[in-house]
Amino acid sequence: MTSAGPVSAESSLHGMRLSPRTTPMILMYHGIACVADDPNQLCVSPDRFAAQMTWLARRGLRGVSVGTLVDAIHAGKQRGLVGITFDDGYDNVLSTAAPELQRHGFGATAFIISDRLGGTNEWDDGPAWRLLDGDQVRELASAGIEIGSHGATHVRLAGLDDDTLTAEIATSRANLSALLGTTIRGFAYPYGSMDSNARAAVGRAGYEYACAVEAPMQDIGILALPRVYVGQRDGAAKFATKRLLHSAYIVAKGMRR
Repeated sequence: MTSAGPVSAESSLHGMRLSPRTTPMILMYHGIACVADDPNQLCVSPDRFAAQMTWLARRGLRGVSVGTLVDAIHAGKQRGLVGITFDDGYDNVLSTAAPELQRHGFGATAFIISDRLGGTNEWDDGPAWRLLDGDQVRELASAGIEIGSHGATHVRLAGLDDDTLTAEIATSRANLSALLGTTIRGFAYPYGSMDSNARAAVGRAGYEYACAVEAPMQDIGILALPRVYVGQRDGAAKFATKRLLHSAYIVAKGMRR
């Protein structure tokens, strides 16, 4: 539910800044499937995904939703937690990823495009993949996966006017909340595209947190949580490197922005 007055991105909650050392690792997935054509490298095979989740579990790390992770950040108890996210809402997240997560007792967040339920990823140049419909989104939520918003139609938000930002950010939250009968806490910027106006619009819409991809160092915080891309090539060695060098990765990516 949106607050009665404007919520500033610089409020005590939304304006919370994180350093590279205190920023927890958040993994960014898209689809979990074996596909013949994947020009944008968005899919991880079921076997690879299972191996990645096992890698986390064997090191005493627990995969959680970003909502759970944000609560832990505020309590200073994020140690040992790794956020797991899925962008776009492909139907294989329900059929393939959710059972594997349940096997380990892990949570995750799926960021859903509210106006494309039951459609395909027509914004991409590449093969068409099926998106979850409304009933499947409810089923995914019932399986313990947090549902967040990925906008209404999946457009780049940086540079958009206030009315369009409201339509993409606030309307998608309202529609997903109505679908699930619960409050939508989190947002993920499509393409990782954001600016100060987009972050302010996320705050005004009532979201508690937002995930970026890369973020400038000065913007890293609850409304711009950086994430680590995960792909099919991320075996045990690359996973270990990403974990070990996570803070340095955030700094390097932030300096490039």
